This record gives sequence, structure tokens and C-alpha cells, in this order.
Amino acid sequence: MPIVYLVAGGTGGHINAALSVGEEFQNEFDVRYISGLRYLDKRLFKGQNITHIQSQPLRTKNPLKLAINIFKNLFSFVCLFFLFVFERPIAVIGAGGYVCGPTLMAAKILFIPIFIIEQNAIMGLTNRLLAKFSNLIFLNFKETKGVKNTHKAKVVGNPIRKNIRFEKPVDYSELNLLVFGGSLGAQQINQVMYKLIEKDFSFKLNVFHQVGKDNLSQTKTSSNVSYEQVEYIEDMQSAYAKSHVILARSGASTVSELRVVKRPTIIIPFPHATDNHQYYNALNLKSESSFPVEILDYNKSIDELTEAVYDALESLKPEVSNIIERSSLDNSSKDSASAVIKREVLAYVRH
Repeated sequence: MPIVYLVAGGTGGHINAALSVGEEFQNEFDVRYISGLRYLDKRLFKGQNITHIQSQPLRTKNPLKLAINIFKNLFSFVCLFFLFVFERPIAVIGAGGYVCGPTLMAAKILFIPIFIIEQNAIMGLTNRLLAKFSNLIFLNFKETKGVKNTHKAKVVGNPIRKNIRFEKPVDYSELNLLVFGGSLGAQQINQVMYKLIEKDFSFKLNVFHQVGKDNLSQTKTSSNVSYEQVEYIEDMQSAYAKSHVILARSGASTVSELRVVKRPTIIIPFPHATDNHQYYNALNLKSESSFPVEILDYNKSIDELTEAVYDALESLKPEVSNIIERSSLDNSSKDSASAVIKREVLAYVRH
């Protein structure tokens, strides 16, 4: 059976995109994965046919650390070169993360077709370096900044988990708030939530909060707030389905899933995202969505952000049922990004 490699690491968004595309290939191909050694790299790829390698960023001002990182990447490059010589995959697809650099270049030297997926509104450094060598570039946004090889680029959307879909909540009598800061959590959002749940609301508020690894904390709540925290949400679709409003960062996968689940959303972009891409992801979501999207200024204090979230929830509560019910009338559908990527990759390797 022909081998296809998916490469990703570092964030849940990159890894879930790789897994989503891998699902499309798995019935006809031997799908294998390559990732790094981080916590999520090991957790989310658990049970897959996975090779873990050393991969490190080259963005550092420390000369010694830079030299060590270059050595680790070169070592991984050599190992992957011999792996691909032995296995001869028909395609290697990078879904994001530093791990894509040495992996895709090892494949390119062996004349194996390579493809990259750019999920964000601004192309990341690794993908900018790989773009000139890639056979095709798959974009999430039409207006993606930093794309120079436009003749190779195809706008396909972003691969997301296959089970993510629009599903109406059962009841609107209370307000269910889903909170997450990406796969690793977010300290800023966590601090906002710990203050928010102490406030008095004019309705019953139920909060389900993904706080990230090792971030579970003792909290106190006001009488009309129910609060549950977890390190990681295993069943994201169930969490989406129960929610009325979502408070989140604006990573590419989050934005793509929000488009599908169609919930009123409050965004606090990650302030340290490379090239401020989370802010631009949020702008794209706001401009393209039929449901309300409020983007908060991440430079504001925790107290100011808490008040902004409180005001947003109070104003949304009377309208939330109408907003979600209107969203249920949108039955537009098209091929998933993963299906389009599979079709384009196979068309290229078979031409």
C-alpha cells in the first residue's frame, strides 16, 4: 500500500489538521505521521503510526542555543533522509510546526512531492521558507499575507476534526459559556475567568473551562454561576453542542471550528502570536460570519477584559436563542478542506 506522511507538531491546531487529512487518506493508503517531542505531540498522536524527532526553532537570540538547535535539526534531517530512502512515500504533507522544516526538506532532496498547509492569515516562518520548494500550498484564507508563490497556492479552508458540526443546544433557559485558550490553555483567559465567575449575573451562567496542562486551580463563584474546569477537553463536539457562547483565542483551527459550530463568540487573541496572526485570524472570522464576533483588546488589563466579557454576556443572553436558531437555517455545505487536499495531492502525484 502506498505510504503518505503527515507532519505536524507544537499545537493542537497543527496536529488536528494533520489527523483530519490523514483520515481522508487512510482507507486507500498507509498513513504515517512525524512529529516532535512536546507534550501535545505525544498526547494527540497517541495510537497513530508515528515517528517522533528532535525539531527546534531557529528564532533565538542566544548563539549557543541557536547552534544546538541547528545541530538537532540537521541530525533529524539525516535520520529522515534515510527513513524516506527506505520507505519511499508518494507524498509528504506538512500541517505546521518546526518539525516540518527538516522533514519536508529531506523529502524534497529525494524528489518526493511535498505539500504545505497554511492555516493562519499570515504565513508562518517555516512555511515561508518551505513555500518555494513545495509542490502545492493549501491556504485557509484567500487574503493570506506572506504568500509569494501564488501560482502554487489553492484556497481550501482549514482541515478540522471530522466530527465537528453545527448542533443546536437543547435548552436556552440558562447561559452555557465554553471557554478555552487553545490546546495548551491561556493564562490571560484563565485569570479573566477566575474574576468573572465571582461576579453577579442577571441569569444562571454555566461555565465549562479548559485551563490547560497543570493549570487546575481553586476557585470561588457567585451564587448564580456554575463552574467546571478541565485540563483538556477530550470531546470537543459535545462541548460545542452544549454551549451558547464561546470565549476563546483565535488560532487557525479554533477559527475554522467556530465557523462550523456558529456560536456567538468573544475573542481575546494571543498577544505573542508570530506576526500577530491571531488578531488577523479573528478579523477574518468577524468579517465572514453571520453570528456575532467580538474581538477584545489583549493589551487591556485583566480587570478591563473581565468587565468587557461580563458586558458582552449580559447583552448576548436575551438574543442568544435567536442567533443560534437563525444559524441553523444555514444549510450551505461543500467538500471539507481535508477532502479537497486529498484530491489535489493525488491529482498532482498521479499526473
